[in-house]
Amino acid sequence: MMKAVFAYFQKQYQWSQPFTTDPDMLVRDLIQQGVEKAFTLAYTHKPGLSQQLNKWLHSFCLEYPLLEPFGAIHPHDPEPEKTAIECLDHYNFPGLKLHCLVQQCRPDDERLSPVYQAIAERSKGIIIHASNFPLPFKDYLGVTGIANLLRSFPGLNLVVPHLGLHDLREYSSLLEKYDGLFLDTSFVFQNSAFVPPLNEIEEIMLAYPDRFIYGSDYPFILEPPQNGIARVKELDLPEENFRKLFHENAAKFLNRVTGTL
Repeated sequence: MMKAVFAYFQKQYQWSQPFTTDPDMLVRDLIQQGVEKAFTLAYTHKPGLSQQLNKWLHSFCLEYPLLEPFGAIHPHDPEPEKTAIECLDHYNFPGLKLHCLVQQCRPDDERLSPVYQAIAERSKGIIIHASNFPLPFKDYLGVTGIANLLRSFPGLNLVVPHLGLHDLREYSSLLEKYDGLFLDTSFVFQNSAFVPPLNEIEEIMLAYPDRFIYGSDYPFILEPPQNGIARVKELDLPEENFRKLFHENAAKFLNRVTGTL
C-alpha cells in the first residue's frame, strides 16, 4: 500500500519521496532520530479496506510501543460504526484518522455521525485532514465542515493537520470555544518551496500555546524531518512554547484520549 501511495504521488503531483516504503525501516529511522512517541495514521482511499488495514496496524504497533495508532475509517465502509468500535474497543487505539481529500467527504458528513458518537462516548480522538493545504478542494475541505462538526460534538478530541491552512484565522475562534481542538504543523514546514504565513502562525501560537502539536507528515514529505524542525525553531516564540509544541501538547492530547500519560 505504501508503494502504491508513493507511486500515486509521483504520477499525480511529480512528488518523489526520498524515503523507503518499508514500515520497519521507517520506524528504525525514527528511533535513530531520537523520537520517543509518534502518531501513526492509517487511511484508505476506497471503502472496504479499513478493517484489514487496522488489523495489520494493530499487529505492527504491538512490535513498536513508541507508535500510537490512529485507525482507518472510510465514510463508505459497509459498517463504519462497527469498524470504529473495533478500533477503539478491541484494539484500544487512541483514535481514528479521516482524510477528507483522499476519501472525498466532508468532516460533517452525516454518515460519520455514529463514528463521532462512538469516539465521543469513549473520550477517544480523531485526526481529520480537512485543510485546504497543501491541496485545496472547496467541496470537501475548509474550516466550515470542522465548525459544523464541533457544534454537533463540542467535546470531541480533534486534531486538524497542516495548521488548518489556509483558514488559520477562523480556527483561532474555534480554539477559543472548543478545548479539545488541536492543530498540527504537518507538512507546513517540510517544503522549502512553500513559505508559511509566519507572522500569523506566531500570533496564534502565542495566543493558544497549549493547542499546537508538532507534526512532520513523515514519510510523505520531500525532505528530512530535521529540516522542518529547524524551520519551526526559527519562529519567534518563547522556549516554553517550543517545549509545548514538540512534546507537552502531544502528551496532553494522548492523555485526553488514553489517560495513560
